[in-house]
Amino acid sequence: MASLNYDFLIIPLIIIFFIARVFLRKRKGSVYSVRGIFLRPILYILISIAFLFILSLEQDLLLIVAILLGTLIGLILGKRSDIFEKNGKIMYKRSNEITILWLAGFVVRILIDLYYNPALSSSTINLSKILIYEQTIPILFISDILLALTAGLLLGEAIILYKNHAKMYSK
Repeated sequence: MASLNYDFLIIPLIIIFFIARVFLRKRKGSVYSVRGIFLRPILYILISIAFLFILSLEQDLLLIVAILLGTLIGLILGKRSDIFEKNGKIMYKRSNEITILWLAGFVVRILIDLYYNPALSSSTINLSKILIYEQTIPILFISDILLALTAGLLLGEAIILYKNHAKMYSK
């Protein structure tokens, strides 16, 4: 009898676990902190800025536009985010739309990088190979655009959360 290869199930199971964790956190909320709301968008923006040094000028402009467009959308949809108190702690919940957009962008980015970046599927990861593939495989740029767009989404929402927190608790 032929043995089954379960390797193809590992990535989908990890993604399903991650999605479930995000939605559980979304339902409960997270403890509010300035560092907590700004950390992820700042990291994403720094990674996007790093791509500016290896991509062409046209691609650089598209990344910048994606960050700005994402920030604008984040400022609009971020108004649906919520700040509240629970057990004496200040908590926040992301808007459903931003959660779904961020999660979809994250999953697509992971899948693109895993399945289309040869440098990540080789046994040894080499930075120069990653940079070469980033410049020569066009579908990897979609991953970069999604990263920049979600960075902007999260940044816009973080700005709204910060302002709402300041309004509510500065009295």
